[in-house]
Amino acid sequence: MRFLSILVAAAVCGLSTAATVRADHHEKTVPPRYSRPAGGITIGPDSTALPTDGVVRLSLDEAIRIGLVKNLSVQAERYSPYLAREDQKQAWGAYDPVFSGGLDWSDIHSPNSFSLNTAEVSKDEKLGGSAGLKGSVPYLGTSYEIALETGRTETNNSITSFSPQYDSSINFIFRQPLLRNLVWSNEWTQIRRAELGVSSSLQEFRSSTMDTVASIEDAYWLLIARREQVRVDRKSLETTRALLDQTQTQFDVGVVSKVEVIEAEAGVAEREFNLIVSENAYQNSEDLLIDLVYGAELRAVTDISLEPTERPDDYVVFEVVVAQSAKMAFELRPELEVARDAIERQETEVRFAKNQRLPSLDAMVSYGNRNQSGFPNPNLNPNFLIGSPGPPPSSDYGDSYTGFIGDAPRQLTAGAVLSIPLLNQTARAGVSKAEVALRRSHTNLRRVEQTVVLEVRSAARGLDAARKGILAAERRSGAAEEQLRAEKIRLEYGESTPFDVLQRERDLVDAESQKIEALRAYRAAATRLDRSQGTILRSRKISIEEVAELR
Repeated sequence: MRFLSILVAAAVCGLSTAATVRADHHEKTVPPRYSRPAGGITIGPDSTALPTDGVVRLSLDEAIRIGLVKNLSVQAERYSPYLAREDQKQAWGAYDPVFSGGLDWSDIHSPNSFSLNTAEVSKDEKLGGSAGLKGSVPYLGTSYEIALETGRTETNNSITSFSPQYDSSINFIFRQPLLRNLVWSNEWTQIRRAELGVSSSLQEFRSSTMDTVASIEDAYWLLIARREQVRVDRKSLETTRALLDQTQTQFDVGVVSKVEVIEAEAGVAEREFNLIVSENAYQNSEDLLIDLVYGAELRAVTDISLEPTERPDDYVVFEVVVAQSAKMAFELRPELEVARDAIERQETEVRFAKNQRLPSLDAMVSYGNRNQSGFPNPNLNPNFLIGSPGPPPSSDYGDSYTGFIGDAPRQLTAGAVLSIPLLNQTARAGVSKAEVALRRSHTNLRRVEQTVVLEVRSAARGLDAARKGILAAERRSGAAEEQLRAEKIRLEYGESTPFDVLQRERDLVDAESQKIEALRAYRAAATRLDRSQGTILRSRKISIEEVAELR
């Protein structure tokens, strides 16, 4: 027995020495991306470029700040409000006044069949032009037109007093819808649609930004969890390698059988596999966070390591009152604002459809002046002037514009046009369709509200469960660590086997993995509650106006 005790003591000493050597050797062969070198690249307030290699130390606030500038989803969604505003400008463009102008010339020769005209062939050469301004008034739908026409006519007609003759006229035309298209014309309805589209676009961008912030937070804590899992799996591998060295020493001195050495070797292989899986998961999580934060700066040749600076166990316990959280959500969730805008948009469609069902009754008023000037016609038939006061006095082109306000002959017309579509099936069906769509919009709002309630309740429940899960995982981890320590002592005195130690070590790894996942789940639950309440931007002091600026 004394000889056996000496052999066991020697084996224990050998185990300690081998474990130290194995650990030192393993530390020297750790891939650089999982080490924690001193220094590193610190992302400052004005430094958002992704380096090509090295280690990037990144806090959660920095990750969110950079992500809101460089995240590709944010960059793409950032254009939507601007496009909506341009749509609004386009809608208002329907009321822009339109200027038009024209110029025409003609030289007409025609046979003469009028006895008072002494010319055998009538020749009329005309040069004229016109200019006008027309448009419509917002809201009322009043259309207006101002038309100015002028021309010069030179003729050989012997019964025309002037040659050349100058004619000028100006007309003001107003048309006012009294039933259909009064207020709710297609142009004004389009403006209301565009205005609500701007509001909805801003809320949708706000919702997308919230989702991006939540995704960055989740990816950040996931990366930390994967890093901790790598640490746990590496530590487990070191432990099993030390156990293998101890078992091999015991086998060499004849204390244990070859089977136990093989069991220890299998344990090492299993831990190596677990480390490979966790390292691969860590790298995938790292790429995910880089993509969310730096966007297009992630390249196929990118070889950097992100080092999150936050501590997973440095968390705050939240006391959640579901009723208050739901109340905040109903006030702050952009999805609800989008649903409310949809209702208002559909109410606009109902008003437009009902207006289009009315008969068309338009009142029209036109007022204008017309004036004339020119020089006496040298071809004027003298017989045509018998009994007349004589040819009119000479006047130049400018005189045709005088007297528009006072002496010029005026032209005033007024009227109304009534149009009543028979049956009117299209308009009546349009009203029914709009009213049904409005009811659907109200139902959709209730559905979104119900979804918000479910999300808040689920998030609050998940946060409480995650907090309890952390406490349970910590107790399990402590118990598993104590069990492993006791099993190792039993192994030293020959009362256990490497298989039993491996089993206890596996239990400890599972417990530590569970604790890591519990901490990550708590962070994810807190983010989810913040998002479901609609407070995720406010709690991070993020101004949506600054995020929305084009860069």
